[in-house]
This record gives sequence, structure tokens and C-alpha cells, in this order.
Amino acid sequence: MNIAIIGGGSWGSALAITLAKNNHHIKVWEFFQEQADEMQQKRVCKLLPGARLSENIFISHKIEEVLPGSEVVLLVVPSDKVEMTVIKSKHLFSNQPIVICSKGFGEGSQLLSESVQQQVTGNVYCLYGPTHAEEVCQGMFSGIVLAGKEGKERAAIQKALHSDTFHVEVSDDIIGVQLCAALKNILAVFVGVLDGKKLGDNAKAYVITKGLEEIKTIGMKMGAKEETFYGLAGIGDVIVTATSQHSRNRHVGEQVGKGRKLDDVLAEMKMVAEGVTAVKKAIGFKEKLGLHLPLTEGLYQILFEGKDAEEILRNLGGMNP
Repeated sequence: MNIAIIGGGSWGSALAITLAKNNHHIKVWEFFQEQADEMQQKRVCKLLPGARLSENIFISHKIEEVLPGSEVVLLVVPSDKVEMTVIKSKHLFSNQPIVICSKGFGEGSQLLSESVQQQVTGNVYCLYGPTHAEEVCQGMFSGIVLAGKEGKERAAIQKALHSDTFHVEVSDDIIGVQLCAALKNILAVFVGVLDGKKLGDNAKAYVITKGLEEIKTIGMKMGAKEETFYGLAGIGDVIVTATSQHSRNRHVGEQVGKGRKLDDVLAEMKMVAEGVTAVKKAIGFKEKLGLHLPLTEGLYQILFEGKDAEEILRNLGGMNP
């Protein structure tokens, strides 16, 4: 199968390496020309030390060299660049399916599937789960969820992506899977703050449990299915993002917990920490949907209002009546 990957960062490159092992022809579009040239010539991705890009992976800065002729497109740019990227390149799309791998929201807290579907004629799917690029590119076992309309096309995409070490499950809950993927980053940042302040494992368990409930509250209000939040795309992604040393969202929180300013931490990062933006989006959901989200609001106060994490924890929840 001819697969186009839009975005040559760590996750886009890890997907390229993984799918190339399935004997697909992979073309990758990388925004920065210097990085695209280095990847094509040296067969490496500097964001994935030790990983090698096989010869059946073509990388280019010119998107017109990547999209035409593709049978499926994987969209792997940062979430705030998804809509702009699709709009600028939609004249190159035919009717092929598009699989969104970016975790976040579109403009005005719109789901990425909605904003992309407005621009293209092909079906839109999402691919999310507990999958750090650093492990996937090394062929370490991982599981992920392909969400979208059930049918022959989804089955074909699942078959193309699936391997012995990269298990692909399916779901028709495209709303719930997207909300889990975007909002779990909030929990990762919060857990990082707790790590930075050395507040212990008990506090982390509390935040993860209560945080997942808040994510589910938002999802159920928006039409998601409850079981999604207890599957790979839900609790699975929460676990790996909130506890792993690979997690850049957890790293951001940890640095803030150690007393550093958020802007300074973000400025030195090579990759995007989607959780910081997700906190703002979630606060928007709180107000728009009339929800009670004390943990999410607490993290917002820590990141943007300088509140102390220990004080926030003490004031979370309360005795049940």
C-alpha cells in the first residue's frame, strides 16, 4: 500500500519505520527542509536517536511529492497545525481516507475529525493509544486504537497498520477516542507537577483516578461511549503518558513542580507539549457544558495563576454526603 505521512517528527517517523516493516511504500512530508534533507540522505530522525529509516521510506519538504498517489494519509502534525496543513494541501487530496494521529483540538475546541472532514471528501479516522514513539520505532510491543466508521475501508486500514508488535484495535467511538487522546495530557502534566514537588505516589493515584473521571464526564456530555475511557485509548493512554519518562507532558509538569516558569520550560523543548493547550480547552468545556471539573481547574491555576499544587490538592473534592 502507498501511505503518505504528513509530519516527520518523532511520532510520524516512528509510524513510518513501523509501517515500512509491513512492506508498504511510505512517503513522509517534513515541514523543515533541512530536517527533511537530513532524514532522506542520512536515514535518521534526530528526535529518535538510534532509529533508522529504511530505504522504502521517502522523505521530502515538498508536499506535492508526498500526497499524490497515496492510498491512505496519516496526519501527524501538531494539533494546532492540522487544520492549516489540510487547507493548504487539500487540492492534492483525492478521495483517500485520512487517519488523524495528532492529539489535541481544532479551532474553538472543535474535534480534529470535524475540522478535517469539513475540508476533505474521504473518510476520516483517528489513531490513538498508549504508544510512545521512542518504543514503537524500536519494534517494542504496543497497542493502539483505530477509530471511525465501521466497514471494509476501516478493516483494510487496520490490516495495513497491524503487525505482531503493533496491535491495532478498532472502535466506532471517534468522539471518545479523541477526547481521551487530547485530555489525558492534562493528567500527565499534573502528575509531573506532583513528581517535581515530590508529593508521592498516593497523590498521583488520586489525580489519575479523579482526572479520568473528569475526562469521562466531558466525553459523556459530548456523546462518547463510557467503555472507551476504560480501554486502550482511555486508561491505557493515561497510564503511559502520566508515568513514563518519555512523556514530554509529564516533563513539563515536573519542571513547573520544581519551581521553573512554564514559558521557560516550553521555550527549550524540541517537541510540543499538547497538555498545556488542552488545559485551556478543557476549561472552555467546563464553562460551555456547565461541568464541575475541579482537578482540571486546579491544574489551570497551577500553570497560569501560580497557585501551589499542595494547596490545590487539599482543596480538591471533599467528604461525600
